[in-house]
Amino acid sequence: MGDYDDERPSWREIDKRRDRSSHVKKEEKQRKESGTADRWNTGRHKKALERLFMGEKGTVEHEKLYSKIHKSYGSQTFLPTVQKYVDQYGAPDDTSTLLLLLDTKDVPIILLTMEKLQAIYRTVSAREKEDIRRKLSILALTDKSADVKEKASETIEGFKS
Repeated sequence: MGDYDDERPSWREIDKRRDRSSHVKKEEKQRKESGTADRWNTGRHKKALERLFMGEKGTVEHEKLYSKIHKSYGSQTFLPTVQKYVDQYGAPDDTSTLLLLLDTKDVPIILLTMEKLQAIYRTVSAREKEDIRRKLSILALTDKSADVKEKASETIEGFKS
């Protein structure tokens, strides 16, 4: 009978295996809390570094003006907002905003936007490529400015090669 008792685990060991021991729960809780805090801090640090490397486009003022472009689309404040943004930060980096800028009816902004679209075309998704081609083909057919029509046609042809 003595041999059997030596091989049998204690109740404490059994509880630890089942994760029911009060000691195990406290240790796990501490690990989870510290892991969550570390992950949260890591995310905050990563975002701060990304903003730092973005330069002026990583500031709060940039975010406000950027969101104002999207909010003012279709209103009379859209063109002045876009002009202010372009003067301060240049052309935006994302496709959706660039496509909005093509609706400004301001020739210099449209031409700048088309140059930026040409530069990022190879890096965007297939859906965004299709959106860019459609928007430019509409401009090539319907815009009042001959410069915009010509540049849109050239840009579309450049995408095909």
